[in-house]
Amino acid sequence: MGSQRGHPVIAYAVVTVAWTWSLWWTAALVPDLPGPVRFLLFMTGGLGPLAGAAWLLRAGSAADRRHFLRRIWDPRGVPVAWWGALVAIAAGPAMLGAVIADLAGAAASPPDRGVATVAGVVAFALAAGLVEEPGWRGAASDAWQARAHPLLVAVGIGVLWALWHLPLYLVEGSYQQGLGLGSLRFWLTNLVLVQLGVLYLWLANGSGGSILLVILAHAGFNATGELVPRSELGDLVAFVAVTLATVTVVLATRGRLSFTGASTRPLTPGRSKVDRSARAHGFRAGTAVRSRARASGSRTCP
Repeated sequence: MGSQRGHPVIAYAVVTVAWTWSLWWTAALVPDLPGPVRFLLFMTGGLGPLAGAAWLLRAGSAADRRHFLRRIWDPRGVPVAWWGALVAIAAGPAMLGAVIADLAGAAASPPDRGVATVAGVVAFALAAGLVEEPGWRGAASDAWQARAHPLLVAVGIGVLWALWHLPLYLVEGSYQQGLGLGSLRFWLTNLVLVQLGVLYLWLANGSGGSILLVILAHAGFNATGELVPRSELGDLVAFVAVTLATVTVVLATRGRLSFTGASTRPLTPGRSKVDRSARAHGFRAGTAVRSRARASGSRTCP
């Protein structure tokens, strides 16, 4: 609890990384693990961000937790424009890359996938978004944005998010192992993760704090990347598209990423300056009202 009072994101990072890495490094380094055991370690390790979010949420009130959970499942109140932004972020880069590669005659053959395979890809992508985003762009970003500039938060969480995946580059059969630890694709993938961290936080802030939108964006980006025909040219175009989108959002919002401070509630014992000021002002106002009421002989004020 001491580190949580000092900086809640440190507590989140410790819980999340300790949970995940203890399982993923086991899957990566223990030789001759049976396939089902390695898969179980992979799936269980992915719950680390949820464990970190739960650690931060435990310090809040029941009302805080209900509010947080509503942000995960409730689509009401999200402006239509932000649903459009969700689609653009989730599907735009891969689709644009596939179209330009096709026009240039460099398109790859479409993946041969049946309905069951497509459903499995979509379900797995949704599961990844659901277990990761309540932590990264939910509890951790909420706590940090109460203390720091949104762009710093987005980049910091993005770097931590990228590092969190590190053991997977040594886990047999993982997508990351296919990229190759230390390869050019390794560095580009991690840069994309940091950039997506900026776009996802902008999406969460602008939509009024919706974690649901970020879950869907995360899932859509992963699923589209699996289902759309891939090629070297297409991947390059998608990378450039993500980079340009990130730069545009940062410049258009002057680095604030649409953060107003009004979409989330503090989830830790340390209240923000705005919250402490509001509470103090309310206390002083209430004291003044009660004093005037007693002076006038009123019995209606407690």
